[in-house]
Amino acid sequence: MRKHFALGLGLAAIAVAGAAMAAIGPTGPGQIYTYYDDTGAVVGQSSIHCNGTPESWGKFTKNYGVGYYLCDPEP
Repeated sequence: MRKHFALGLGLAAIAVAGAAMAAIGPTGPGQIYTYYDDTGAVVGQSSIHCNGTPESWGKFTKNYGVGYYLCDPEP
């Protein structure tokens, strides 16, 4: 029973890692976090550019949305 559980847990970890790599894109993360106040107005934003450099402005709140974009390889 423990062997089956360990095997299932290992396969689940591989699936999660594969999904995370697919979301990252070909050359880098490309992520955008948009932060909202309680009324839904945008109060801040944070991003990770394709080359890995971070950029942010405004206020960070517990209400946020995450977006991803594909990073094209450099020519």
